[in-house]
Formats: sequence, structure tokens, C-alpha cells
Amino acid sequence: MSEDLIKSVQELIESGIGDSKRLQNILNTLKQEAPLYLSDYKYLQSMVSNLTQEKESKKETNSSKSTEISYEDYNILVLKNRLAKGEITIDEFRALKKALKQE
Repeated sequence: MSEDLIKSVQELIESGIGDSKRLQNILNTLKQEAPLYLSDYKYLQSMVSNLTQEKESKKETNSSKSTEISYEDYNILVLKNRLAKGEITIDEFRALKKALKQE
């Protein structure tokens, strides 16, 4: 368990989350295999929770970026749908697509 805590504290220090001096003190305590104060343990739990939330937030941000499409790509998709529905001919599709790319 203390190895996991040590890794967590090191990760917190590297990420800049929390009080670096307090985290360094906690790290030293863990490395000396001395017992942690309950307040330090609760503080550590809170900071690890914050770190986890920050990581999840970054993942959500990255995944939402990958699903975004450009305005031009959206317009091409609309044209493809209209072509598939028979609303425009292939020649009209090509002409409209060319016009969009020129804008």
C-alpha cells in the first residue's frame, strides 16, 4: 500500500496539484515507513481525487476534440446526404463540392 501512496504523492508533486511542501513531507514520511497522520492521509485522498478528476476532464476534452468536424467537412456531409437521397445529381454534387472548396 505504501508503494502506491508513494507513487501517488510523486505524481501529485509532478502535476503541481496540492501543497508541494506538505506533499514532500508526506513523501518523506512514507519513505521512512513511518505512520501518516490521519489529517495527512485524508489530505492525500482528497488530492488524489482531484488528480483523477483532472485526468478524466482532460480525456473528455481530448475525445470531444476528436469528434468535432470542420464547417467544410459538415457541408460536404450534407451534400453527400442530399446525393444519397436523390435530391441532387452527381454533377450537381461535384459542382457544389468544388464551389465549397474554393470559398
